[in-house]
Amino acid sequence: MNILILLLSLITFTSCTSLFYQPDPYLYAHPKTLGLEYDDLFFYSDDGTRLHSWYLRSKKNIPKKGFVFFFHGNAQNLSSHMMNIQWIVDHGYDVLIWDYRGYGISKGKSSSSGIYRDTKAAYTHAHNIFKNNNYPKFIVYAQSLGGNIALRGYQDFPHKKDISLLVLDSTFMSYQKIAADILRQTWVGYVLSPLAYVLVSDKYATNKAAKNVKTPTLVVHGTKDRVVPYKFGKDLYENLSAKPKWMWTIEDGIHIDVFYAHEKKYQKKFLKLLEQI
Repeated sequence: MNILILLLSLITFTSCTSLFYQPDPYLYAHPKTLGLEYDDLFFYSDDGTRLHSWYLRSKKNIPKKGFVFFFHGNAQNLSSHMMNIQWIVDHGYDVLIWDYRGYGISKGKSSSSGIYRDTKAAYTHAHNIFKNNNYPKFIVYAQSLGGNIALRGYQDFPHKKDISLLVLDSTFMSYQKIAADILRQTWVGYVLSPLAYVLVSDKYATNKAAKNVKTPTLVVHGTKDRVVPYKFGKDLYENLSAKPKWMWTIEDGIHIDVFYAHEKKYQKKFLKLLEQI
């Protein structure tokens, strides 16, 4: 995120949490070109906003091992983030990835309050698919900003007991803290960094939600993540009340690279964990 844009916005606006959302409508990749079986599924937020999702399905000759509900990060749309999780389809796990309002072909304009409403609808949408298809496991996987969004919606989800595993990859708890951290990267920003605690809203952050998590939870974070520094993942892990909980520290890992880098050893490690839960 450009430091000057953030700095000017902090000074100009009463709330700049919306700066965290950077959607676009461009189609980066498509399930069909990857040979994946899929459905375009649409559902509605409680204010009538139409939202889009892709339901990626494993091949019919592969036993169904579980269902992954995926929350992507702050930029672009589901077509660019699909590559982070589509690999798991070859191992018997179907995937639902969706776009928040304003992203891709989902309608509306991105905002914290609107995306919070979308998240509640998305949990219901995903849970219906999970129940209707009798999957043995329900995994919620959330990356970067999606981790904050998923965890905030989790606390209002009435079927938490159906979630087998919650995964929070390269994420954070507080919008205020990460905005302040970005500002501190320059000397001018450092002086003004306390403004982040005044002008950035934490109304939809997960500071309190983390302490109420009971679902088994995996936190993943790279030590060389410059987008969301490692300390934020460590702080999240320490504040989680989940039992059991695990922390994967990805040595030399950058932002959300756990599955496509590191000789893909974490793909195997993740599949093993899913077998055990």
